[in-house]
Amino acid sequence: METGMILVFAAAAVSAILGFVGSAYGMGTAGQAAAGVASEKPELFGKLLLMQALPGSQGIYGLVGAFLILNFAGVFAGETVTVAAGWQFLMAALPIGIASLFSAILQGRVSASGILMIARDESRVAQAMILSAMVETWAIFGVLISFILLTSIGK
Repeated sequence: METGMILVFAAAAVSAILGFVGSAYGMGTAGQAAAGVASEKPELFGKLLLMQALPGSQGIYGLVGAFLILNFAGVFAGETVTVAAGWQFLMAALPIGIASLFSAILQGRVSASGILMIARDESRVAQAMILSAMVETWAIFGVLISFILLTSIGK
């Protein structure tokens, strides 16, 4: 396999793996808080599940980033890329991967705090969701920057 394509596959892996790890960590943090609250107030399970799911979107962004990288590189069409272009694809994976990793971890913490807010007053679900969603904004910016970089790569 050509070095350029190895770098493209590494780029796709970076995008996906960092998003997946961040989402798993963030959802785990929120899930721990949700389990504690649900043990005392099982009727809140649906609202708690929603809060736990929020950090999962960064994993989806990482997956979309991987598909975009492979598509822009022409992998599905059987094309090849130069080593220089391979490095560009790897660099383009970093904003989406790193932003997804950290925003999902931090969103999990905010979601956990939101879960505690809901435990005290279940009418505050919307406020808890908004606070948690604010952290996700940075992952969306990472997607945007990676997309802009991908459109600028010449193979």
